[in-house]
Amino acid sequence: MTFIQRILTLLTALLLAGNLCHAASAFPTFSPPPPDTAFTLRDTFCASQTILIGNQFFDPSNPTGTVVLPGAAVGGKDSVIHVELTFNQPVVRDLNGTFCEGDTIKINGRAYHAGFFLGQEIVQNGAKNGCDSIININLTFTKRGTLDYTATICEGDTVHLNGQVYDMFRPSGDQLLSNAGVNGCDSLIRVRLTVITPPFSILRDTLCPEGFLLINGTRYDQNNRAGLEILPNASASGCDSLVNIELAFRQLYVYLGEDTTIVQGDLMCINPLTNLIPVSIEWLPTAPPTDSCIMPMASITYKIAMTDTSGCTVRDELRIAVRRENRVYAPNVFNPDARFPNNRFFLSADAVVTRIRRLLIADRWGEIVYEVQNILPDDASVGWDGYFRGQIAHVDTYVFWAELEKLDGTVFEKSGDFTLVR
Repeated sequence: MTFIQRILTLLTALLLAGNLCHAASAFPTFSPPPPDTAFTLRDTFCASQTILIGNQFFDPSNPTGTVVLPGAAVGGKDSVIHVELTFNQPVVRDLNGTFCEGDTIKINGRAYHAGFFLGQEIVQNGAKNGCDSIININLTFTKRGTLDYTATICEGDTVHLNGQVYDMFRPSGDQLLSNAGVNGCDSLIRVRLTVITPPFSILRDTLCPEGFLLINGTRYDQNNRAGLEILPNASASGCDSLVNIELAFRQLYVYLGEDTTIVQGDLMCINPLTNLIPVSIEWLPTAPPTDSCIMPMASITYKIAMTDTSGCTVRDELRIAVRRENRVYAPNVFNPDARFPNNRFFLSADAVVTRIRRLLIADRWGEIVYEVQNILPDDASVGWDGYFRGQIAHVDTYVFWAELEKLDGTVFEKSGDFTLVR
């Protein structure tokens, strides 16, 4: 084997063992066996390497030269090596990219993010030629899109946004929408609601006894004086309004009396009781006469309405039931020797009886002892004085029969018995 062949074999072995690729602190050395003659050494290394051949260093700034190995040649002569080395520069690449804020990118084991987006990474032996690779990093992190959603709502209203409910108890919040931005990044919706408290008012009023207010479909009167109403969209802001109702009523009255029952022909006096000063009075039917006394012939209901200066009207009614009875009174005993009018047998009646059309008196054997026609009730002067055929009749029991006429033209009969005494 020639000297040059031995040198090449040694260099090849060194390269395969990796002894030529070291940091500057560990320089590969080359001490060839004594050559027979001078030769040229050509090889390729990485720019980060420094090669020691003999007693000389070779690197990218000093890639060529002549190395003299004293006494290394045959016969003790110097050996000469012409060095021609090539140093490959590292492969440099620029890494640019756009990512979303919040993303983290790992490059060569280092994390890059929005707070750390510039740098340089050296990848040992990362190039295709076995040298290092240099990556210049310049990343852009795009801020996520932010949308401010502001609105004014009323108490009780709700806003549904992306499946979330916002109301007076939850007026604000942030929502992250994944990949919803134009650049594919997340979007943030910031919800800020202003909640308007509905206006509250108190409605106080004094009404007439029959007055009422219709509020929001609810009737307020003497039987329902207070309440709380929600008036939809009634405020200036368009929200609901709350109204608390408190009503009072004037204590006015008119009283005609208790309903009553009378007998046909009786007088009934109606005297209204009231605590107001009326400016108008209405009766139904026609008002009673000035003396307020009436004699109803049939059942009747009187209604009255009084209105005062404030416009308040009070009402009452009186029901009068009339019984159709015939009240005729006859003495059950009389004495012809008594004083007038007790010395007469005559009939009395209530005011509904206008006349006695016929009156007959008979003794126990049926003989008529007295007869009179078309007389007035309660007139003792036309009654029987106890005489029959010019003499005082015997003490005995007698019977009477009478036909009477009433105000309405109807006729009825009355009969009975009495005793003549002396």
